[in-house]
Amino acid sequence: MKKLVLFFAASMLLFFSACVKQDFDTPPIKDIPVGTIYTISQLRQMYADSGAYQINKDASVYAVVTMDESSGNIYKSAYIQDAGDAVNMHLKQTGGLRVGDSIRVYLKGVVLSDYAGMFQLDNVNNDSSIVILATQKFVTPKDVSVEDLLANKYQAQLVKLNNVQFADPDTGKVFAETSTSATNRKLEDCSGNQVDVRTSSYATFASAKVPAKRGSVVAIVGAFNGSPQLYLRSLSEVVMDSARCQSGGGGGNPITPVDSVNENFANAQNYTDIEIDGWSNIKVAGSRAWQGKVHNTDTYAQASGYNSKLNDMETWLITPPVINTNGDKVLHFKSAMAYWKHTGNDKPLTVLASTDFDGTNFATATWTELSPTLPTAGGTNYAWVKSGDVSLANFVGNVSIAFKYKGSDTESTSIQLDDIVINANSGGGGGGGGSTVTSFDIDFSGQTAYKDISIAGWLNKATIGKRNWQAKEYPTGSGKLYAQATSYKSTEENECWLITPKIDLDAMTNPTISFDTEKAYWLPKGGASPFAVLVSTDFDGTNIASATWTEIHPKVAVESDADNTWIPSGDVDLSSYSGKIYIAFRYHGDDTKGETTSYRIDNIKLFSK
Repeated sequence: MKKLVLFFAASMLLFFSACVKQDFDTPPIKDIPVGTIYTISQLRQMYADSGAYQINKDASVYAVVTMDESSGNIYKSAYIQDAGDAVNMHLKQTGGLRVGDSIRVYLKGVVLSDYAGMFQLDNVNNDSSIVILATQKFVTPKDVSVEDLLANKYQAQLVKLNNVQFADPDTGKVFAETSTSATNRKLEDCSGNQVDVRTSSYATFASAKVPAKRGSVVAIVGAFNGSPQLYLRSLSEVVMDSARCQSGGGGGNPITPVDSVNENFANAQNYTDIEIDGWSNIKVAGSRAWQGKVHNTDTYAQASGYNSKLNDMETWLITPPVINTNGDKVLHFKSAMAYWKHTGNDKPLTVLASTDFDGTNFATATWTELSPTLPTAGGTNYAWVKSGDVSLANFVGNVSIAFKYKGSDTESTSIQLDDIVINANSGGGGGGGGSTVTSFDIDFSGQTAYKDISIAGWLNKATIGKRNWQAKEYPTGSGKLYAQATSYKSTEENECWLITPKIDLDAMTNPTISFDTEKAYWLPKGGASPFAVLVSTDFDGTNIASATWTEIHPKVAVESDADNTWIPSGDVDLSSYSGKIYIAFRYHGDDTKGETTSYRIDNIKLFSK
């Protein structure tokens, strides 16, 4: 009888050790075909190309489990990640996988689909689709920012956010209420950017209190209908033991000074509070701050008391401190008003400067009012007014500029701001702003003929000689403007650069640029081209000489082309680059050597193809 019992026990042990739903000391080996091997990125692209799709051939994907069901925060689900991407697996059974398991997923019968915008591998059978190859092969989380997540990056990946805190209204509450299946709590950075942390009411830590301090969080990045969400694996990965930063700006961590500011609010969201790295958007009175506003294709910042039901409204939008050691920095911007309702001596917009604001001390900093040209009560609604060049020579050191809006529900004038530039090139465009772009369409229609090109976010700079790229109108009086560079009658050597804002290629699909070029009076004949198009991945927005520039070779006007004839570049593919880049249009000529070719550029477009 004892031998029979031992035989039965051994048989049962053998049976359970062959099932993936059981924890393992030694990973099992299964005789499952491998077939075609895919990466997760390739599977994601297959779904993007075809929609919901069932794989009906032998195929596999190799990955590591980054989140399992053990915490109760997810159910019949696991997240897996390979070297380049990650995905959620929707499982037919529960259990069997642990964080750190290195696995092969047999894909025959698996469905590529999504749930509320979250790409997934559906119909994954724990027993017949998963082979555990090794254990404790843990993935290191990627350091990311809340802004990265809001840009829909890192879906399904294991990430770590530093210097974050839970929003004040959520602190002290439980992670998940028992009255609902799941609860969202807001996680924010010190600039006020927020992302949801979603916790199931079945999570083992659902009843734990949301911490009130600042620190780091490790989590999986989810998504629901276009909005990012974070899923915690364990409370041990929520480490918050530092003093909180303050909401709204002006009371958090010190802001690193910048060399220049160039902000056109291209990334602002309609009717959403302005959130720009290094900037402060402070509600002094009332519940409204400066917000993004989109009208047609124009994006700008707006503050308004209209329909606010506020007896008092005051909000400040403050630039980062700008290094002004030599006192040579200049401020210029444009502003507009709509439906003026302010009375008497009250004014909706005041512009101020401070040399002691560092991001932490808004209330105690010293602010001095400036005197730019601003919209007035008698102006035209939504008509842009240029500030003129406002010298900052009296603000030596690090200078911050504040745009203060003061109003109410009755004094409800709306104020718009755009193209805020602080640099040493008066009217010349500053470049290198903190914002990035994913599109532009520049036809120079807003420029003034025979004046230096000045476009918010662009840098127009002479590195040899005194000439910059200028606006040119032809025929005269036609209103048709383009950019031109020439050494003709300059009596010197000239080199000037027109450089785009920082381009975020990772936020684009098949990034492409196109433009038109034209030449006139090529001199000397048979000489080197006066024009080059270059790309830099390390340009800091200011120092051209210290950056690495690589020339690219799109179709441009050459000596053999007829004078004054526009040559389209065609679509120039930028997909061989990644990350953030700048594109420069460089002109070189020398009047002392007779190298005086005039060169023009127009219709510069950046787009996802």
